[in-house]
Amino acid sequence: MSAAEPEIVLDMRGVTVMYGSARGIEDVSLSVTAGQVTGLLGPNGSGKTTLLRAVLDLVHPQQGSIDIVTTSSKDRRARANVAYLPGDLSLPGRLTGKALLRRFSAAGGGLDPTRVESLTKRLGVDLTRPVGTLSKGNRQKVGLALAFAKNARVLLLDEPTSGLDPLLQREFAVLVDEVTKDGTAVVLSSHVMSELEDLADRVAVLREGRLVAVETIDQLRARARQRIRIRTVDANATDACRDSLARLPGVDAHAADAVIDATFTGGVDRIIKALAEHSVQSIESVGGELDEVLLDFYSDERYAPKVGE
Repeated sequence: MSAAEPEIVLDMRGVTVMYGSARGIEDVSLSVTAGQVTGLLGPNGSGKTTLLRAVLDLVHPQQGSIDIVTTSSKDRRARANVAYLPGDLSLPGRLTGKALLRRFSAAGGGLDPTRVESLTKRLGVDLTRPVGTLSKGNRQKVGLALAFAKNARVLLLDEPTSGLDPLLQREFAVLVDEVTKDGTAVVLSSHVMSELEDLADRVAVLREGRLVAVETIDQLRARARQRIRIRTVDANATDACRDSLARLPGVDAHAADAVIDATFTGGVDRIIKALAEHSVQSIESVGGELDEVLLDFYSDERYAPKVGE
């Protein structure tokens, strides 16, 4: 591998996991490079958790192969390079947080003691109480400390922000940024695109066990319908301005008083050129809806698994 080529630390090729006649994931190929955040998106039941568990060899693919830092995931040595936070986090309720962290370290969890101490302080983890007495959000903090304290090459996080308040979600984002800068690859599952918009470098979309798209955030934004609000100098100019926009392909424009609400896809250049012909007071971007792009992947029949495949 040359210095210019990114290091692939997780490589899935044609992976299929079936539960009897039920589909878990089918023919999934996905490569993840060091220092990259891959968002894994799909509705409940789309195969996100199955994919993560297949990487850990907790479920065994009937077809395909998975390599972790060039070692087969079936080799127990490969798992030394992986840290995992499950979506259905279950911890021994009678143990205190301190005892739990000590047990994981003693069991060969590869936890960095200095990092454990730092993480528990940053996340506000109460190590003195039995884990079973903690709220969902506080148990999630313990799970995050366990996942991030391991110096892993690949970090698998299944719905990691569940139960976290906004301040902790912000701290979580900082942690993700730190580990990726150190070269860790993060695979982060969610069913809500907006949770990943500022975190992920790219998004892998699952539908009914099939990988239907792998795109960067910028590529997804280009698909999203943009929304702008235009205020004209006076109400008399509003209709003419709206008509100029409505003549553009793919643009919807609606006027009320001296305000026009318009939606469109693609670049804004043609919109600006059309508005230049009119007396405009202000143009306000009200954003594009990435979650709507994901809904298109989930509902568009072009991305549906074919019957019998």
